[in-house]
Amino acid sequence: MGSIEVGCFGATYLRISRDKGENEDTLQNHREIMTEFCRQNGYTYEMYEEIVSGGKYDLGERPQLQQLLQNIEQYKAIFTVSLDRLARNGVISQQIKQVCIDHEIKIITPSQTFDLCNSLEDRVLYDVSSMFAVMEYEMIGRRNKYNRMQRARRGEYVSGKPAFGYRRNETTSKLEIYEPEAEVVRYIFKLHSEGLGKQKIADILNSEGYKTQRQRSFQPSTVKAIINNPVYKGCLVLHDRKYTKENGEYTFKVVDTIITDDAHPAIIAPDEWEQAKRERAERGAKAAALREKATVKTGTTMLKDLLYCGICGGKLFVTKERNGKYLIKPCEYLLPDSGEKCGNHGMRLILLEEEVLCKLQAHRERLRQGLLHIQQQDALHLLPGFRKHREHTEQQMEEVQQLQSELEELAGTGIFGDEEIGVQANRLLRLEHALQEMKEKVLQQIQKLESSGVEEMEGILDMLDQFPNQTPEDQNQTLKQFIRRIDYKRRLPEEIKALSANNRERLKSPFSYTIEYW
Repeated sequence: MGSIEVGCFGATYLRISRDKGENEDTLQNHREIMTEFCRQNGYTYEMYEEIVSGGKYDLGERPQLQQLLQNIEQYKAIFTVSLDRLARNGVISQQIKQVCIDHEIKIITPSQTFDLCNSLEDRVLYDVSSMFAVMEYEMIGRRNKYNRMQRARRGEYVSGKPAFGYRRNETTSKLEIYEPEAEVVRYIFKLHSEGLGKQKIADILNSEGYKTQRQRSFQPSTVKAIINNPVYKGCLVLHDRKYTKENGEYTFKVVDTIITDDAHPAIIAPDEWEQAKRERAERGAKAAALREKATVKTGTTMLKDLLYCGICGGKLFVTKERNGKYLIKPCEYLLPDSGEKCGNHGMRLILLEEEVLCKLQAHRERLRQGLLHIQQQDALHLLPGFRKHREHTEQQMEEVQQLQSELEELAGTGIFGDEEIGVQANRLLRLEHALQEMKEKVLQQIQKLESSGVEEMEGILDMLDQFPNQTPEDQNQTLKQFIRRIDYKRRLPEEIKALSANNRERLKSPFSYTIEYW
């Protein structure tokens, strides 16, 4: 391990994670430890602090660490309490390592100095320590998750803010009925049992002055969530989710569900809740049948199921007039704060479709330019960190193999005893295994990154090339492959609203929209 001169200027990095139960006291302790450590050794420094999980995959979610690495040329060393403060994620650990090698920066903790540029042993020790940090992070996560699941099985509430109508007892950790809101919940189920739908129930609640927990107006989605929630029959449900990649995007997937009956007092009797569930299923089946009939009658438009209100976020619908023209219906949802109707006006669908087609042409050109850039720059600029790390790892493996050969020669000279030779041989063997494992992980990362992005872009370009010749039904399916939603907004002044629907000035009234891609 290399030494560093007294008085050198470095960067001190401090990090805590609230997810692991750390708080400002922990940060203050670390601050005092590093301040005293630097004072005793004569180091000067610039301080970087942040409260964020060390397991983050994206360096952009670590703004202070990102800033430190951008300013790395100003420093001789990075000072930190321990390596796991820098990162508990293998990708970011390797990014930090490569920056330190490229700029000859040492990482110094109160108990260890890592000279990553000049010492093979330090590089391997850093990799191994980083692997242990990742393993510890995963173990802590599993332990916390197991603890939450066990508490849920005991009927304790561990899922954030309690549902409307309940409060969490801080002593028992169980839910208790909050009567002012529970009365509203019972009223909602009563209205539902009388055959009213979520929109009508929301209108009644708002007209009678009821508010949500956040003191906002009731939306149909809020009513639906209350009716669907088994918490009101005394049942506690906890989903164990795993962050995984499916169909090219990351999402949380439910891998296990804990259901605890009679976990807390019920606001709605279980048999009454189950009856409401059956009624919901019957109404849903009838609504689905009606929707299918409507689709057959009106046909499928290019933007079906993609339109959303740019004011309140509610879903927008399209209707077909007798003359065969399609219209975007005005938004009928209520604004959360005022309880008034949204006021987003509709218009002829073809006007928006024409605008979307123009934007798709521009999007196609951007994709072509982006794909061309990737193809031209791939050999020089993509994945430099991982590829260079692979080269370093292979070089380290060669060095270890050379040391093993030299050790065999020394064993034949008799200068060193068998015990000492055995200790060194085992040490080199462990280093070799650690390097081999690290190389395999790096190769996996390279393979993933090399195969990501390009194929998806090429697929979208192929779909856009075929788009003009497709039927509206096929166009709709194509758009849903890469467009998540289109937010449409059109507010009409009072004097324009007073004009007839076919008035030229009203028809030309402007609108705006944004496209959100997957």
